[in-house]
Amino acid sequence: MLQVKKTKNIVAIILVFISLFSFIPVNAEEAYPEKVILGGTPFGLKIFTNGVIVIRINDDDSPANQCGIKINDIITKANGTNITSNETLKEIIENSDGETITLTLSRDSQVITKKITPKRDLNGNYALGMWIRDSTAGIGTVTFFDYESNKFGALGHGICDKDTGMLMPLSDGEILSATISNFTKGSDGCVGGLNGFFDNDKIGDIKVNNDYGIYGYYENTNNSKIVEIADDNEIKTGKAKIVSTINKDKPEEYDVEIVKVDLNENSGHNYVIKVTDKKLIEKTGGIIQGMSGSPIIQNGKLIGAVTHVFVNSPEQGYGISISNMLSNYQLFE
Repeated sequence: MLQVKKTKNIVAIILVFISLFSFIPVNAEEAYPEKVILGGTPFGLKIFTNGVIVIRINDDDSPANQCGIKINDIITKANGTNITSNETLKEIIENSDGETITLTLSRDSQVITKKITPKRDLNGNYALGMWIRDSTAGIGTVTFFDYESNKFGALGHGICDKDTGMLMPLSDGEILSATISNFTKGSDGCVGGLNGFFDNDKIGDIKVNNDYGIYGYYENTNNSKIVEIADDNEIKTGKAKIVSTINKDKPEEYDVEIVKVDLNENSGHNYVIKVTDKKLIEKTGGIIQGMSGSPIIQNGKLIGAVTHVFVNSPEQGYGISISNMLSNYQLFE
């Protein structure tokens, strides 16, 4: 989930992962690079949904509630017209003259149809009595960049709607250049976060948003360090490093310890990580939101990415294995 606050060109980002579905791995021989360019650099992202997501229903008497629409329904068509934005649906409602509208919805991967009759709101406009969302924006961290295919992997978890926790159904997405301006320090019971801004300098496209990260094409990278991908049997508890950016756009390495390893779990909880770097603890309190996707390095090889922070212990968090990310590294054109 991305929460975005804007104060003059400054965007405060909160990234929170909620598991929603299993993704079918692709052929490992086709998908796995042996070496990649190390990430750790920030990027701006814009995501537009395939349809619009229902995030709130006003009350029991609203047309949406009366016809059985539910939170997390995805409206894909209205009277046969593809819904590509909030504005598309709003225009159809306003032009309905109060006549019944046929909505096509996606709910739990099933297509259903609902008949809904708009009512006038307090301003005299026709409305359906629900809130919808068609896009989100924020700042994330690149995990790896495949220099042979120009493909990237990032975050280590999917981008979810900030109100409902639903994985956002991707229609289109962009990667933009970004800079970290400052951060909010975390403490026990209070999760910190990276603050930054991005411009309209497009540097890539998002093609996949799933439970294990976002993937797409990346046109350039601020890091040129090439690292090997670790095999699962090389990974163990003990000393490691994370690579993250907490100032401007320059990634730095910070000491951590891998406390626990569970490579059997197909999720973003393959590692328990403890920050041991005194400099990072002093500055940020440990892991803060927005560091999701920061690469984890052990013995000079890429073993995974940071995904979560423990709310009551910000020096600790979870990580996803690189094999888990790569097994869900979907082939796309």
